[in-house]
Amino acid sequence: MIFHTALDMMEVMRQLLAEGWEIGAEDVAQLSPYLTAHISRSGLYATDVLRLRPDDFDPDLPEIDFTTLDEAA
Repeated sequence: MIFHTALDMMEVMRQLLAEGWEIGAEDVAQLSPYLTAHISRSGLYATDVLRLRPDDFDPDLPEIDFTTLDEAA
């Protein structure tokens, strides 16, 4: 669940960057893929799409400068 949420977050960031929004490393550092609101951990989940292969994951976000986080650590 967390990995899927992280993938969705990356996709939204890419869309916002393509629209001209500025996203900094500090903004990304405030996000968390572990949100528990609206999640039914033992609820009903669709399994008919499990056989579909997802697109390859691309972790690269060259538009965001993450060196500022490295310096703060």
